[in-house]
Amino acid sequence: MTLASLRRDLSLFAKYHLVRRSVRYPAREVELGVVSLGFDPRSYVQTLRDYEGPFSVSTLAEVRFEGERFPMLFIRSRAWDAPDSRPRTPPRRPRVVVLAGVHGNEHAGLLAVPRILERVAADAELAARVDLTIVTPVNPVGAAHLSRYNGEGYDINRDFVRFDTVEARAVRRVMAQARPDFVVSLHEGPQDATFFFSNRHVAPALASRLLARVEAGGATLAAHDYFGRALPEPGHAPMDSATYALTWLWSRTLGMMPTGFYADQRAIPELTLESSWRATSLDARVGPHVDLVCGVLAEL
Repeated sequence: MTLASLRRDLSLFAKYHLVRRSVRYPAREVELGVVSLGFDPRSYVQTLRDYEGPFSVSTLAEVRFEGERFPMLFIRSRAWDAPDSRPRTPPRRPRVVVLAGVHGNEHAGLLAVPRILERVAADAELAARVDLTIVTPVNPVGAAHLSRYNGEGYDINRDFVRFDTVEARAVRRVMAQARPDFVVSLHEGPQDATFFFSNRHVAPALASRLLARVEAGGATLAAHDYFGRALPEPGHAPMDSATYALTWLWSRTLGMMPTGFYADQRAIPELTLESSWRATSLDARVGPHVDLVCGVLAEL
């Protein structure tokens, strides 16, 4: 490694992990080879609104940028509203919250949402027994501008300590209202294959079963995460004592926290899926997100 490449790597690390507000506008990412999937924000919103009926589709918040309004959609399965004919004290249905598009340039998770809704709508038993909530796009301005950052230049996935952004506050509100049993956050990264981070409350056996589902869907599981660390199990980067300590210190000293640690501190299991944004195939990038979310719904 040359001195110039070392400086570049350190600069990128600082930009993505040490600074909550790296830019003053939703700057496009050019450093890490993101391949665009041709996301169109208006048609995306309309596509999701067309699922009104099997699901409840509403506007959670609107973010204003350069004279336009960009909606964050709030999608809920009708199981939330369905009357229950079982005994007076029926068991509580599992509750799952899915966050798509926290980083606006990671479009695969966004494009997975219609496919997730299609699968759930087609499975009447699953739709009736799991309470599903989806927030998408969590970063609507960034999604429209192919940017990791929101309209104010913040990385939303670093804002779960101070909640300076409208978007992080909206997610906090959903978490408080939904009181989920499980959270899945859909992301992409520069590595060559698929893996997910898990916080301390995800059971290892469950993580292994979910990996098997994702792999059975055709995904290649990564041997290393995007930091280059070898994974103890292909496709799985669990939060161990060292990563917990570093993340805790990160949040206390720099006031930065991602959704996975925010959920961890509330004893909520969370998986953060990272497919590879280098792939040009839509199915290769979107498929793991669909398989993971539907796998979580089936396992719970």
